Amino acid sequence: MKKSVLIILFLTAVTYSISIMPASAQNPVNCDMTLETTIQGFNVYNHNPSGATMYKAKMYIDADGSPRAYGPNNSGLDWTANAGSTGNWWGVVADNNGNPILQSSSDPYPGMYVSTTSLVNSSYSSTNPLRYVNSEAVPFFVLPSAVVTLGGIHIGDIGYVYNTLTGLGCYAIYADGGPSGSLGEGSIYLANQIGVNSNARTGGTSSAIIDYIIFPNSGAGQGTIPTIAQVNSIGTTLINTVGGTGITACLDAPGSDHTAPTTQISIPAGWETADFTSTFTDADNTGGSGLDKSFYQVLDYNGAEWHANASNGFFADNFDSYNAPVWTVPAGSGTWNVSSGNLIQSDSSVNNSNIYASLNQNLSNRYLYQFYAMIDPAAYSSSQHRFGFHFFSDNGALANRGNSYFIFFRQESSALEIYKSVNDVFSLEKTINNVAINFSQWNDYKIIFDRTTGKIDVYRDNIFLGTWTDPSVLTTQGNYISFRTGNCKASISELKVYRSRLPSVTISVGPAATNDIRYQNPDSATCSGRIKSIVNDGAGNLSTIASENIYVDWTDPSCVTVNDGSSSDIDTIHSLSSLSANWTASADANSGITKYWYALGTSPGASDVVNWTDNHMNTSITNSGLTLTPGQIYYYSVKPVNGAGLHSLCSSDGVLAALTTSISENENAINVSIQPNPFNENAAIFFSQKKEQRITITLSDILGKEIKLADTFYSAGEHRIDVNTDELKLAKGVYTFRISSDRYTSSLRVIKY
Repeated sequence: MKKSVLIILFLTAVTYSISIMPASAQNPVNCDMTLETTIQGFNVYNHNPSGATMYKAKMYIDADGSPRAYGPNNSGLDWTANAGSTGNWWGVVADNNGNPILQSSSDPYPGMYVSTTSLVNSSYSSTNPLRYVNSEAVPFFVLPSAVVTLGGIHIGDIGYVYNTLTGLGCYAIYADGGPSGSLGEGSIYLANQIGVNSNARTGGTSSAIIDYIIFPNSGAGQGTIPTIAQVNSIGTTLINTVGGTGITACLDAPGSDHTAPTTQISIPAGWETADFTSTFTDADNTGGSGLDKSFYQVLDYNGAEWHANASNGFFADNFDSYNAPVWTVPAGSGTWNVSSGNLIQSDSSVNNSNIYASLNQNLSNRYLYQFYAMIDPAAYSSSQHRFGFHFFSDNGALANRGNSYFIFFRQESSALEIYKSVNDVFSLEKTINNVAINFSQWNDYKIIFDRTTGKIDVYRDNIFLGTWTDPSVLTTQGNYISFRTGNCKASISELKVYRSRLPSVTISVGPAATNDIRYQNPDSATCSGRIKSIVNDGAGNLSTIASENIYVDWTDPSCVTVNDGSSSDIDTIHSLSSLSANWTASADANSGITKYWYALGTSPGASDVVNWTDNHMNTSITNSGLTLTPGQIYYYSVKPVNGAGLHSLCSSDGVLAALTTSISENENAINVSIQPNPFNENAAIFFSQKKEQRITITLSDILGKEIKLADTFYSAGEHRIDVNTDELKLAKGVYTFRISSDRYTSSLRVIKY
């Protein structure tokens, strides 16, 4: 029977929808509000015309009341530690010995604990799961006692909850009480209705995007759990008395700046081969509180992990591995290791663990430190669970990091503490209460420190928690950062450090250790640099983080081997109208090869015959229709070009346009050639004629000095005259042979190398 009732409740929950009265039946919206209190940085207002309590806050997920909320060995929807512990159970029914009562076989989930809520159905006994408001089937919200007292709110009162991000709203009831220092919590069913992740362990939102409007004295009071239809009916009537759901806009009224500023990054298009300028466009909303400060970070990728140049004031560690050269753990300072992208301190018996790294924090006026952290409920016997972060330290190895500042979160007292350490003796400077720290919940922490004014601002999940300004600021101590835990197991992820900046900055690029980006792309698709930007406004709102990937290549591609000819390299051609070349493929590990340019000229790298021409990715070329000069050496040059536009200049060893002279008239014709040309050891002149003739052969060097080689009658037929005889002993250079008869003269140029 109990199971049947539960099933009916689930089915009923999903069939009702919210109906809104037409605008004509609504009163006008009136944003006359009075600030009542601030909890966790969220302002709580009284709506003066109606007496409603209004606030914009986060939404954590409360599984309480679900018959499967908690169970032995964390078998429920939520961590068992969130319901209490042996002898101190506040979220489940316990027996006289302080042990949780298990559901029986007739209950909805036998073997699970009986989870409680503040609002009950008095028709059922205290050990019956149906006595309590089922988080999975009923939309309800949770309130701390301060809000209840200030607003005159009673258990079972009706409210309207609205997600400003999704635009979804839902009527709900006040059904459970929460920690005094935490504001913003709702049931699993409510989260589903307004588009929030409803997982009790990992869901919810830490962003201030949920509006809560609560009407005092609007419910049936203790002992009755209304149906969803009844909640919707009462809620519709009440919301129209204050002008409809548009009343939520009052939480963003002028003078209450909840809108985050924006930031954008502009860099030169394409690949970066040297230092470049990054320009930032930062803006606050119209009528907002104005920009306060702008920050940036430069990261680089070494081919395995992302980091940043700590000497230049940036820091980045995603904890892909334990980077021993970066981090130092003094003896007895905890057990630190890296697993699954998290830095973990696992020794909860240590009351002051320490892992520190070097970071130059003396280059900009302000620094922004960001990291994610979570503490584990499994802990040492101590009742304290603490973790924090030291910054602007002058000695990371000391117990209190020498001269430094540090923030500390205390789970047991729901407090944020800000400390200053001078000569390694710390003093508590400010305590910010009502900062609840939930076990096993990841949070995004940001600290802004102004080293010129001493002002420290602390955020969690982009919600401002508190501030303190040091009247006697440590101005030149910023050389180290450090994590610190006390009697708890903590996990840390994605540590980033930003510097304040101007609207444009120069990003240095190159292999030197002093540069911002010290590495080139490991391949054409994987960037090796990244710029990030974040800004805050006068009201303390933080922008989303803008990011721009940087593709870097400062190295020329490899040179190629250029061969004259269409296959293997040749030294001589006998055509004066056509030349060919081919070359090996170039390589570029960073940006890849995109094309080859070639040119043809009379010296290496010259383009006086064929101008530089894009040959795309082809590695051979034939040029026809040329007018070459006999005896001239020609060189093909090739430029491999990479993705960054860089190139190498590579040339062939040259090819000689040789001459075969044909004096081709009647029987007096003489055919002459020289082979090989160019030559090293020896060459020969070959000539043939049809009849006997007197032929004179002379050799002259580049200075015009002439040597007569022959002057005699030669019979018809082919003849050979050696050029480099022992008598001549020609030096390296260019020579001209002149062959003449009584009627014909011809010249041939030859090169000795």
